[in-house]
Amino acid sequence: MIRKLIFIDTNIWLDFYRARTEAGLALLKHAEAISDSIIVTYQLEAEFKKNRQVAILEGISELKGPTSIPRLGLFSDAKATKALAKSVKEDDKRVKSLKTRLARTLDKPALYDPVYKACQRIFHRTDSLVLTREDPTRHLIRRKAFRRFLHGCPPRKKNDTSIGDAINWEWMIRCATEQNAELVIVTRDSDYGLSFENRSYVNDHLRQEFSERVSKKRKILLYVKLSDALKHFEVPISREEEEAERELVSKGDGDQEGQ
Repeated sequence: MIRKLIFIDTNIWLDFYRARTEAGLALLKHAEAISDSIIVTYQLEAEFKKNRQVAILEGISELKGPTSIPRLGLFSDAKATKALAKSVKEDDKRVKSLKTRLARTLDKPALYDPVYKACQRIFHRTDSLVLTREDPTRHLIRRKAFRRFLHGCPPRKKNDTSIGDAINWEWMIRCATEQNAELVIVTRDSDYGLSFENRSYVNDHLRQEFSERVSKKRKILLYVKLSDALKHFEVPISREEEEAERELVSKGDGDQEGQ
């Protein structure tokens, strides 16, 4: 059976902070279930931790207390008006409680942040798919990454000043070569490829490079949704989980268009 490896880009991990339902967070549990196939680098972990607090604050900014109900003098003593006012107060308390819980995740993520704790377990595995800062191989990976950055090779954004994506790619290539495996990449970054008519296509340069450096017989696949990638690993995904991620991706696309 062909070995399958998967690289999940930073923004996909950060999406778990933007999820609005339990179904969206359930995908994280599915990802952890196949953690022995997930490619990780210290660069990926650094990007996640660099942007984690911003993703949490985005969630806090959307937590707003309910608008107070205007009182009409004619009905100021009506039971319905009093009930509405009581409901508003209770909802406001709930929002404040949620903000307190979110503040705890900023202060002590190792204790109060379930997403952070799951990512720590995945990022700090001790196996051959995890590139750490202590691994001597990192020097070779950095040199290769720096060369491809100077040559302008993808994955690289037009105005990039960092070799982060190149480090991740070079480690993906090494893992796929050593494991003689096919490679699945989950990202919405256009420097890895593009999507058209609900299908994603790997960048031509990366596809050719994978064929030449890894294997002409092994596949390299690109997905913008984690749920679709997990199905490729035969992980059962519910309709609610798919819909939660679809809404999240659609919202993200809308935000980008507005920028």
